[in-house]
Amino acid sequence: MKTEFKQIRGANSRKFILTSDKITVETKTLRKNNKYEIKLDFLGFDIHYQSDNTLPGKIFLGVCFIWIVGSTLGYLNTEGKESGFWIFNAILGVLMACFAYFKQHQDDIYLVGGQTNLVFYRDIPNEQAVLEFIETVKIQARSYLKEKYTVFDNSTPEQDFYGRINWLREREVISYSEYIEFKTNYDTQKLL
Repeated sequence: MKTEFKQIRGANSRKFILTSDKITVETKTLRKNNKYEIKLDFLGFDIHYQSDNTLPGKIFLGVCFIWIVGSTLGYLNTEGKESGFWIFNAILGVLMACFAYFKQHQDDIYLVGGQTNLVFYRDIPNEQAVLEFIETVKIQARSYLKEKYTVFDNSTPEQDFYGRINWLREREVISYSEYIEFKTNYDTQKLL
């Protein structure tokens, strides 16, 4: 099983490749590219939202556009020495507008609770698609943990058995009914 999820926002991108036991993350920005793998053992199952207040940035961008329009009108209405001043102001306004437009605001969803966090753009392609992929990651991680840590036999020490199933129960990998079932099966195996 291999599931891929890609997000692109401006010049930045995030790509997630989910396999049966790990997730590969590739992040690309204008300044650097990262690629790393996270074992599903290290992921948590809690969701955390974090975003910037984008209103001041939008207001600043609007002011920059008004500045550009005003400088352009000033240039068109003057001749001679003052035209250089208006050109300079228009160029400065364009540079500040580009900065305001390309500066990435934070609007992310974090998958937290483990040793490593995953960060997703909240609304790319849309919030529902992001939450569905996160749910796929959580299901795969739970399945992997259950398969890896619930293999018990007669030789499994009691301390290891209870340590593992308590840990799985605390991380909500197994339900209470599964917890009781594993405990009953282990106790039965010990009697045989």
